[in-house]
Amino acid sequence: LQALISWITSQLQSSASSSLSLVTPTLTALMTCPEARTMFANSGGIGYLSRHLRNGTKGSKTGSGATVQQLYELCFCLWTLTYECNSSAMIRTAFVRDHAVHALVDLVSSAPREKVVRVALSALRSLAQCNAEASPSPSSDSKKEVTGATFLSEMIGCGLIKYVDQMKERQWTDPDIVDDLNVLHKLLHENFKEMSTWDVYLAEVQSGSLEWGFLHTEKFFKENAKKFEGTNGDFSVVKTLVALTASNDEEVQSIACYDIGEFVRHYPNGRVIARSLGAKDIVMRLVDHSNEELQRHALTAVSKMMVSNWAAVH
Repeated sequence: LQALISWITSQLQSSASSSLSLVTPTLTALMTCPEARTMFANSGGIGYLSRHLRNGTKGSKTGSGATVQQLYELCFCLWTLTYECNSSAMIRTAFVRDHAVHALVDLVSSAPREKVVRVALSALRSLAQCNAEASPSPSSDSKKEVTGATFLSEMIGCGLIKYVDQMKERQWTDPDIVDDLNVLHKLLHENFKEMSTWDVYLAEVQSGSLEWGFLHTEKFFKENAKKFEGTNGDFSVVKTLVALTASNDEEVQSIACYDIGEFVRHYPNGRVIARSLGAKDIVMRLVDHSNEELQRHALTAVSKMMVSNWAAVH
């Protein structure tokens, strides 16, 4: 069994869709066995599935991605692996580390066939309801324990609330989809109520799925500028924003530029900190970008980094 799983993971390391058609039918059959699921997860399987799912979803929008059947099989395998979350801290951690929630939410938002949506929602529901009671993390820090609440925050950061709200308005023939939507709707909205505006912003930045809205306004930055220091004073959120300026999504790049500029404006000595993190040089490269919107936000952000009294200029 281990030899077969090793061969499957070696095939999944390739980004070619031809390797997918070779292994996903076999993997789908194997994933019904708990022992095989654990072996596959230990071999980095969750990361391989998540990457192929993301690439397949992106490609399907342009006609170059995975087939509907391949998306279904990838998603089915991820869903079966969620059954091991309650009994394995390692598998819960892998789902977070490998951005599986992001891949599943992207899939749901791209609205493929109903059978794919059903298994993606089932996987998200299973993650949202998992707990650490039977298998606590070896780490003594209970705050870092990965549970359903961790995954719900990720889902909120990826914008799943909006998609679930929209999907609840549709007529579904599959009762499982209706049931999963109702459960996710309840859990997401309950979790959202308990989150502060800063928590929601943090979840969105960590997910990499930035969208224009109340989190990306002057008012938000005025009220939350000090929180960008982070609990360790390492400005990790600003570092993530700098990294997001290299995203493949031009809207995400634009919002990251805007946020960096607003941080610089509202945080004392923000200009020095942003420059020390390399923000100025990285954003400067986007000033000549072919996308005019991105070009404008990059230019504005660089200007804020160079001008000490932006309000007076503006």
